[in-house]
Formats: sequence, structure tokens, C-alpha cells
Amino acid sequence: MAENKKNVYVRVSDGSGNLFLCPMDALKDPKDATEEELENCVDSAVVGRYAGGIEVVDK
Repeated sequence: MAENKKNVYVRVSDGSGNLFLCPMDALKDPKDATEEELENCVDSAVVGRYAGGIEVVDK
């Protein structure tokens, strides 16, 4: 039986100050996300409109 695992996201910013929401398990260090890791993230402005059931934690 598959577990109902809830995805947890964290807010991160790139070197230019752009904000993203990233799956917590996609980052080694949320305070220092690499460009490669940011490819798994979504611009926070887009998510804000469709956030519904997304759990976001601040790290």
C-alpha cells in the first residue's frame, strides 16, 4: 500500500533575489540553493495563485 506522503516546500531566493518554492527534499541546503537545484523549483508568484494545499515552511 502506498503512503500518502505530503510534499513540504521551502522558500528560497536566487542570487538576484527572485523567490522560489522548492520541494524540501530537492535541496541540500535551503539557504544556498544551486542553479541546478532551482530547476526543481517554481516561481513563488505563480504558486501564490494556485497554492491551495501546499505546505510551506520557512528555513
